[in-house]
Amino acid sequence: MGSTDTYIVDKVVICTGHKWPTKYEGNVEHYFESPYPPSKLALKTNHAVGIRGASLTAIDAIRTLARHNGSFEALETGELRYEIDPGSENFKILMHTRSGLLPAIRFHQEEPFLANNLVISEEELMLNRLENEGFVSLDFLFERNFKAQFKERDPDFYAVVEKLSLEDFVEAVLHLREQKDAFEGFRQEHEQALKSIKRRQSIYWKEVLSALSFTLNYPAKYMSAEDMLRLKKVLMPLISIVIAFVPQSSSRELLALHDAGRLEVVNVGTESRVEPAHDRGANYFYTDESGIEIKSHYKTFVDCVGQRPLNFEEFPFKSLVDNGHVSPAYLRFRSVEQAKEQMLAGNDHMFVAPDGAIFLQVPGVKIDDSFRLVDHGGSASQRLFMMAVPYMGGYNPDYSGLDFCAATSAIIAGKIAESG
Repeated sequence: MGSTDTYIVDKVVICTGHKWPTKYEGNVEHYFESPYPPSKLALKTNHAVGIRGASLTAIDAIRTLARHNGSFEALETGELRYEIDPGSENFKILMHTRSGLLPAIRFHQEEPFLANNLVISEEELMLNRLENEGFVSLDFLFERNFKAQFKERDPDFYAVVEKLSLEDFVEAVLHLREQKDAFEGFRQEHEQALKSIKRRQSIYWKEVLSALSFTLNYPAKYMSAEDMLRLKKVLMPLISIVIAFVPQSSSRELLALHDAGRLEVVNVGTESRVEPAHDRGANYFYTDESGIEIKSHYKTFVDCVGQRPLNFEEFPFKSLVDNGHVSPAYLRFRSVEQAKEQMLAGNDHMFVAPDGAIFLQVPGVKIDDSFRLVDHGGSASQRLFMMAVPYMGGYNPDYSGLDFCAATSAIIAGKIAESG
């Protein structure tokens, strides 16, 4: 297909995949706004490399850089040893994370399709909305799709979490992880995951948390703005750590790099910032755990926070925007007082409707339950379907994994077949 070819079709499913916008990359030497494609990180770097994030995206970057500055040797124990190449003696990677934590490691899952069993019926959602002024309650979803799953399966765990709020649970889990050195905890999780796979025994609470994350997608568009802000601030940071499911091959390499003194984690908190340096690389600004303001310069910097949800203004098909066939996603505030608090805190993604209702604009475009684009008049398109995850992050806060792809494609295919 040429760039000027025109095709007339009845239905369109937008599947443009990941999108990594660039602002400084290409203009500032060795400043990378994503690690993709990996070939651009085929670099000999005889200096410290700064990485932002500790997701699977960051691990992709680390593995690529490590292989171009050294090699891994398999030991009789089954573990690895990292040997540095001549000319890369000063090579080192520093991962900067908001919590100073590393992601969890893949384990044996007894119910890989557990999320499908937790999908809430339309009747149950409607009942909850009737009880909550038209909104689906995040606390209801946490109770039903997480805590309630342990009543029969793991009564001891249920006894621990039964009285905990969402915030209390997240705080308790993060506190347990933060008590350990990042790599000490990572090594223990590596051993635990290996035993889980060998014995074919699940780490069930992690499995259920992963399923909860997936099942939040469908009702997310019916949440209040307050609950969406809670979800983003409280639950998603934990989910991003616990359900990353790092493969054992990758965890072995990270441990080998750390043992060789070539990989460290830096806790930068929630208020850090990165600026491109004038000559090359970047400057990383943060306050350390002692309250000291730090500025670290890296001759090579890679942003690895993963796919960020893109805003409505970044939607790539401008004719659809200009003709009103797509509209921005937004959620209504349940409480005027909480909306005012957000305004006073400087949240500029808000607007007031003619009837006085206050709304929060969330990333991406508005879609309905069948992933159809919704126009400015509020009508769902009969011809335009959205499956490009970067552009619907506001109504689909979790979109990682093949589960999401399978479920979404089945819904879209069913709707297309239904309409003929």
